[in-house]
Amino acid sequence: MLIFFITNNKLFIVSNMIEFRLDDLLWERRKTAEEVRIATSISAATISNIRNGKNTNISIKTLDKLCNYFNCSVSKILEFVPKNKV
Repeated sequence: MLIFFITNNKLFIVSNMIEFRLDDLLWERRKTAEEVRIATSISAATISNIRNGKNTNISIKTLDKLCNYFNCSVSKILEFVPKNKV
């Protein structure tokens, strides 16, 4: 969703984004994508898509598996990051 607004004769485009933090979590926990795949039964393609930001339709089941594996909340895997452009 894009939101446009004008202030001080400048056009601002605000795009709200959800960013995946799986790579950060893998690095922080010293785990590989292969270890996660084996332990969670999440496909290699799904893990790759999440890591590369290509998967915008992640299932609750997949999120649940990742949270259980890493013993973390969803906010460690997904982050809302507002994007501002001038």
